Amino acid sequence: MLLAIVSLAVLAGVVKIVRADVPTVLQVDNLSQGSAGKIKVQIRHLNPSGGHYVDVVEVDVAGQVKSFNLQAQNSNPFTVELELGQIQGSPNVKVRAHCNLHGWSDWSSEVQVPEFSEIGATALAASAAALLITRRKRSR
Repeated sequence: MLLAIVSLAVLAGVVKIVRADVPTVLQVDNLSQGSAGKIKVQIRHLNPSGGHYVDVVEVDVAGQVKSFNLQAQNSNPFTVELELGQIQGSPNVKVRAHCNLHGWSDWSSEVQVPEFSEIGATALAASAAALLITRRKRSR
């Protein structure tokens, strides 16, 4: 009996719990211009190789899921830019990634993808302000 207890104690110190490494979506950035939706996604996935990699990324745009097939990665983390097509309004977007061996990640936090990106909206506002100033100077 004592030998069995000692053996279990030794094995408990040697045996490690192995957990599957599903990918993790670290960050989602909006790169949209005008109504053309585009995002940049950073994904963490340990020990990628030709036989172990993120093969699919799904993007949920206001309830409509779009799938993107990926080639094997050789870096961790890695970044991918995804074209979402024409976007109407300012929908919320969330992303998840699929490991070809270990399955799906959780969905990311939602990010709003506006019809006009911040840069586009700023440029539009600056142009409108410049036009207004120019017109006021001409009318004086």
